[in-house]
Amino acid sequence: MSQADTSGAGDTAFTCGAVRVHATNDEAEMGQRTAAAIAADLKERAASGPTVLWLMAAPSAFAFCRSLIRLAEQDEPLRAVLRATHFFQFDDYPIARGGPQFPATFRHLLEHYFYEPLSAVCGSLAHVHPLELTGGAGDEAVQRRYRDDLLALRAKGAALIELKGTGMDGHWGFHGAETPLDMEPDMISVPMNSQNMRQQMLDWPHLFPTIDQVPTRAITFNVPMFLLADRIYDNTPQAQKEYAVLAAFGTEAVLNEVPSSALKQHGHAEAFVTRQAARALLEFRTGRARDPHYRLSPATHARLAALWRDERLPQMASSTFMAVAPQM
Repeated sequence: MSQADTSGAGDTAFTCGAVRVHATNDEAEMGQRTAAAIAADLKERAASGPTVLWLMAAPSAFAFCRSLIRLAEQDEPLRAVLRATHFFQFDDYPIARGGPQFPATFRHLLEHYFYEPLSAVCGSLAHVHPLELTGGAGDEAVQRRYRDDLLALRAKGAALIELKGTGMDGHWGFHGAETPLDMEPDMISVPMNSQNMRQQMLDWPHLFPTIDQVPTRAITFNVPMFLLADRIYDNTPQAQKEYAVLAAFGTEAVLNEVPSSALKQHGHAEAFVTRQAARALLEFRTGRARDPHYRLSPATHARLAALWRDERLPQMASSTFMAVAPQM
């Protein structure tokens, strides 16, 4: 890992698998510490070759984006590195530019929340790689080229620095529980399961007020591809992801039902989650330290199950929760 200081005041940290997990006081601290670590990684690796910043495009990343932009304002060497860095996204909906739903795409989110404000500070970003899907017959070729472009940079010795989040049901990108973990590294088309669709409604209620307006399929890199990164950072700030954080980092197990749990297999990964998102995780680990057979209280199970209640979707339940909760 980078030699940047990732400790913080009041830090609660532990190792799960190969991942160092930090429970930060709040979202701002989470973003600041992640941005400092990634900035140090990029500057260190840029001295010996190309750099790639491989990004989720979700609210979980917004604090990081703001913090990295603030760091760039104060650091000309970092600005120079960012101008030369290649930027790739994780996934996207098959929606063309110019359509009424384009504001929901991850191309738009990255452009609006990250690339445009960052370029205002750094100058032109020379190597932004948007995943230009249209929903048409050419999308398979687009996703193959996108995968191949990233692999080609890796083959040339580029350092891949990745910022991920954890979905409410434990997905990574749009690789969810319905997709096997034991695949070859690739970019794939996946169905949007009901839990994933609900998260999009929560994240973007003005764009997806009803479930029938959420796209039913998405294009995503799969977890084996994500694991090719040289460094991986996880940011999960939201209280509604409390169960996903618990399922990913509560035990050493890697579970197909929780794709983000595979992060524990990576040798250079670090997770920054807020105490709010880690509430059940910290309770569980404290209990297990006292008693290896500890189980979460019925009240905690009820709180976690309630995360999936939605008056717009009265039958909603998390298959991930039902599969994994009995172990905890």
